[in-house]
Amino acid sequence: MKKNILITLLLLLSFYTNSQTTFNKLFSFYGNNPYTSITATSIVAKGSDYIISGTLFDTINNNYQTLYFYKLDSIGNIVKITSFTRNGYNYYSNISSLIELKNGGYCFIGEMDTANNNPIHFVIRFDQNMDTLWTKIILYDTIWEALRKVRETSDKGFIFVGEREISLDNLGVLLVKTDSMGNQLWKKIIPFSNLSGVGNVLETSDKGFLIKGYTGSTAQGDGNPFLMKTDSAGNVIWAKIIGGNEYDGGGGMAITMQGDYLFAYGYSTYTYPFNEDWSARLNIIKYAPDGSVIWNRMYDTIRNYLGVCKIQVLPNNDFIVMGNHSLKDSANFFPSFLFKFNANGDSLWRKIYYVADKFGDRNLLADNVLNADGSITACGWVDGDTLVPYEQIWLLKTDSMGYAPGPQNVGIIDLPYLYVGYGELKVYPNPFTEKIYVSNSTNVGNYELTDALGRVVWEGKQIENHNFSDLKLGLYILKVKLKNSIQSLMLIKH
Repeated sequence: MKKNILITLLLLLSFYTNSQTTFNKLFSFYGNNPYTSITATSIVAKGSDYIISGTLFDTINNNYQTLYFYKLDSIGNIVKITSFTRNGYNYYSNISSLIELKNGGYCFIGEMDTANNNPIHFVIRFDQNMDTLWTKIILYDTIWEALRKVRETSDKGFIFVGEREISLDNLGVLLVKTDSMGNQLWKKIIPFSNLSGVGNVLETSDKGFLIKGYTGSTAQGDGNPFLMKTDSAGNVIWAKIIGGNEYDGGGGMAITMQGDYLFAYGYSTYTYPFNEDWSARLNIIKYAPDGSVIWNRMYDTIRNYLGVCKIQVLPNNDFIVMGNHSLKDSANFFPSFLFKFNANGDSLWRKIYYVADKFGDRNLLADNVLNADGSITACGWVDGDTLVPYEQIWLLKTDSMGYAPGPQNVGIIDLPYLYVGYGELKVYPNPFTEKIYVSNSTNVGNYELTDALGRVVWEGKQIENHNFSDLKLGLYILKVKLKNSIQSLMLIKH
């Protein structure tokens, strides 16, 4: 009897999984015209359908880049909703730049420029039917600014994040808070040494903000993702530079149901100057709200050019990481991946997706939506020299186990691994007021403390003997010079 029940349950599960609609397809608005290119950078749910947004380089009509919005139904059919084009202007959209609002409407942030490359940032507010309610141009003074992401806040307003030029070749993190109509309430500029770009912002359970971005130095031959926590007014509480000594892959972040923070990225495994094609492994770290590490683990084998674009937390606290890497050992093309984990970071399954597998083809998923039945619908683009046109929209829908038409690899090697960004060194307290202490400092040759603009404010050997009470409040980078490497740690002076 028990055996019959088990067989029945397995058959029902198989029927349920197989009955879920899946697709893996390319789309181009102008068919096979070789002189057009189109990408999809954002996807949001609209009932049982979806809205996707992206840009189209239109060589047929005006030779400029157009912003578009399409409706995608649950079986993969796509219909144009609206587009924005203006002669002499190029439109741009970042990944996940279209968001769904709590009232069922939508908000989009984008950029357009002219022939002289002066950027204009704008916000479009849509109702539930994707009809435009209002459009607002985000003006700035004579100093260059860029806004990359918008998120709705708990007060039904918006938080914008991006970069602002502080001085020549120096950028700072830019936070702008507005009301529900896009009217500015406050602006915060946070100096940050060697800032390359800011990628996302999320509101935390305490009404503060979690920010991720990337910092890098061409002169030093390294680059790292960073994670920053601020209060509700944009004041920095803590910030962490994550990764190793070389160029790490980009990262994605998410907030769990319990209010903890997940961060995933490609941890570099090569040594500069490199000869391993930017080899990296998937590294996932779970932080408590105070910035302490709950767990830190490495996954999978070494990949080339590995980067993460999104983490999706599921209602049962499992989470899915989406990104891409190169498959050098096969045809040297770039697929995308989904990795699923439970709340403790144990791996559940891995899937790899692509539609083009010729040399150099890039299959890049950019954004996804979690469906009520546990399936994933994602959008992105594929480009390659043998494709006509060479760049096309990529649409993917999986079932609840991650399966979709086309090739996948199942299984993942899970290796527990602890990495804190600076070896066995422990630097405390952080934030600091007067003193900085370093434990396990036997192999340290020298210390260098710089401010957020990269200016050296102190250098020496016996850091524990120095009093830093005269330093201004703000962010600082402590460079710990070891025998064979230099480790960097971000500190906050309170």
